[in-house]
Amino acid sequence: MKIRKTAPLHIAIAMILSAAFLLAGCGSNTPKETAPDIFEEETSNNESSVPENDREPEEENQNKDITNENDVADNQKTPSENMNIYNDVLTQYSDMVQNDFYVNLRDSDSYESSFGKDIGLEIRTHKQDIYYTFYDIDGNGTPELIIAGGENAVSIPTFSPWNYDLYGYDGTNVVHIFPEMEFGYRTNFSLYENGVIEVFYSNSAAESCVDFYKIGTDGFTPELIDSFAAVAHLEGDEPVFTYSQNGNEITEEEYNANIQGCEIALTALDWIRIQ
Repeated sequence: MKIRKTAPLHIAIAMILSAAFLLAGCGSNTPKETAPDIFEEETSNNESSVPENDREPEEENQNKDITNENDVADNQKTPSENMNIYNDVLTQYSDMVQNDFYVNLRDSDSYESSFGKDIGLEIRTHKQDIYYTFYDIDGNGTPELIIAGGENAVSIPTFSPWNYDLYGYDGTNVVHIFPEMEFGYRTNFSLYENGVIEVFYSNSAAESCVDFYKIGTDGFTPELIDSFAAVAHLEGDEPVFTYSQNGNEITEEEYNANIQGCEIALTALDWIRIQ
């Protein structure tokens, strides 16, 4: 079904692209202003000063109940060794930051090779603050590593970084969840609480697409679950918008409703600045 609009084409196109960008950037996340060393082990501050042998049985049972309750309430708290699998990737980013994105080598033959093998092309283009966080997207007990960027983000009360890469673990090696994609300003992804990953991309100024994925049972392969597109073109002097879902034409109302149905807002992530 074709939906006719009376607005000029450039305004209409700007509106649809702005809406799509809003979809890709949902959620407000607040970073830590000071970051610990990226290899620092997680420690617990809940240890009792009373020797274990001197504790009353009633106190032990109470602590056990609290532990179980916390486990149920927050399944994103995972052992630190699960995070250590990403140390090599984080070292690559740390080296890039500490060397000012290798700007002094930009005109040399060694410029490209200075970046770590796991650093995407888009994030190299200009110097900016770099952040990371862990989140177990598929709930399998192994968190994924998310890399994001943004200038002067620490001074912004509501921090919504631009996601640049997403890493998983195949049981032996760290892998890119989307190895064929370069995330940056034309393509980006957002995470949702139900394990859905939204990928937004624009093929041209008049076409925007939104794909939804979940991570497969292997823990690292993305599986497409829904795909949407919005395309604008001129018929005479009037812009015409065509909307589709998985290649089938739908109305604008169906387009908006179905996209929103895939999204369940993710609570704030705990971002740490890489230094």
